[in-house]
Amino acid sequence: MAMGQPDETTPTPAKPLTKLQEGFAHHFARLWKAAPAYRLAGGAENGAKQNGQNLLKDERILAAIKAEAAALGMSVEEATVRMSEWGRTSLDDVLTEEEEEYTTYIEKPLREVVAENYEVILFEQELAIRVEALFTDKKDQKKYRNQQQALHLKRLIEHERLLLELEKKPDTVRIVPGPKAKRKVVRIDMVKVHELKASHLIKKITPTKYGQAYELHDAKDAVNTMLKVLGAFAPVKVDHTTNGNDMPGSNIMMPDNGRD
Repeated sequence: MAMGQPDETTPTPAKPLTKLQEGFAHHFARLWKAAPAYRLAGGAENGAKQNGQNLLKDERILAAIKAEAAALGMSVEEATVRMSEWGRTSLDDVLTEEEEEYTTYIEKPLREVVAENYEVILFEQELAIRVEALFTDKKDQKKYRNQQQALHLKRLIEHERLLLELEKKPDTVRIVPGPKAKRKVVRIDMVKVHELKASHLIKKITPTKYGQAYELHDAKDAVNTMLKVLGAFAPVKVDHTTNGNDMPGSNIMMPDNGRD
């Protein structure tokens, strides 16, 4: 080596991680999910999943994740087990088959609907008269009577609407509630989830008007992450000097020497 010349064997120091990359490594070591880790690190919502996956291709970030996980006390084996569990996630062991009653719906001629509706009007009117007689306070009795008269008028208006429709379309049918029936349904049994200590497989529980909705961790994402960790994918080289873009080059013009 000539005097004053740099040692060619000296490795070039790695470019330091950006604040976003450091934050991603910090959160990924705790969540093992690329998209939420990217968002928590300050990344944009749009494209969070893809951008997070791209960061996992950077060997510097993988090293930072490994160091962060080690600092948290999570061994490689533990992380592997957790991600493998997410990748194998299945609800079969915690599902319960039950039988429930539900209301069917049937077609009924409008003529029958009109007749049944009128029977309901007469029944409600008779009931209102009987209940009104139970009041001992005249003021309360009058208030109840006015309320029932308003309801009765509303029912009569609806009945007239049905009669008019029947006159114009005598063959019309209606979809109305039918008899009760039973059907089999499958639900998540949280007791089984607790007994099997499998609650970590559930990502989110959301209450809805139909009951609770359960969201599992993305099995495909977990499997892909494990394949990367295990080295199943070819490593991707990242050019840190150009932010991953192509290096600028020169255009070389060659004479054609008269060739077409």
